[in-house]
Amino acid sequence: MQERSTSERQTRKTDERSVAPVPAPADVGIVAAMPMELSDLVTGLKKVYKYQSVAVPVIEGEYGEKIVAIATGGMGRAAAARAAEVLIAGHRPRWLISAGFAGALNPAYGRNDLILPSQVIDREGGSFAAEAPENMGARVQHAKGRLLTVDRVVLKVADKAELHRFYQADLVDMESSAVAAVCRDKMVPFVSIRVISDDAHSDLPDEIRGVMNPSGVYRVGAALRSIWRRPSSAKDFWTLYEHSIEAADRLSKFVIRCLDDLPGRLG
Repeated sequence: MQERSTSERQTRKTDERSVAPVPAPADVGIVAAMPMELSDLVTGLKKVYKYQSVAVPVIEGEYGEKIVAIATGGMGRAAAARAAEVLIAGHRPRWLISAGFAGALNPAYGRNDLILPSQVIDREGGSFAAEAPENMGARVQHAKGRLLTVDRVVLKVADKAELHRFYQADLVDMESSAVAAVCRDKMVPFVSIRVISDDAHSDLPDEIRGVMNPSGVYRVGAALRSIWRRPSSAKDFWTLYEHSIEAADRLSKFVIRCLDDLPGRLG
């Protein structure tokens, strides 16, 4: 694996004596909140380079005949927008994908279901059409739907039901509308790919908000304090971890199949 780093001015040094060239334009840029969401895809890339701009690590490599650049921006709209802007400025992708976990609002959606949202909305009235090609993901069972982006993890069944009723939304995340807004402003085709990590019939533990940092990494100290206060939360955290591993595996494999359905420019 080759490694190189970058500043926001896009100077990339392999060591103190030489400067690497600016990256070639990417066929596909992908914004994810957490590294685990696309770990299988990253493992399968060839000719890999690592870049580091302020707070946004980017991994670039070749998948088949495509150049793919993946930015792990962290959780939330501000982080996702920053990651999308870094990818567009530095890697100039032909397509930009927001990929990651989502919660189900529609009771018909189950955990680990794969979704290609046809519309992304937010609570401020923003509405964005996804531009996935008609054949994208056709070889894998998946659903369409309306995706709502919010600013907090939705924990309770009653809150999920209310969002489903009020917004007519099928699933919820914390990033996609921000990526879609950047794509609209920069005139880059936008796609969202999501996997359901929690269904509409189950509450999430109250402690989950306190133990996750904005990068999507567990705060160990906060988790230990939660377990001290409520010992049964240890089982909840372990279950969430297992579900996250399953969801990440499903998501990464689906993104790989979807990449096959996007036109490339290599070769």
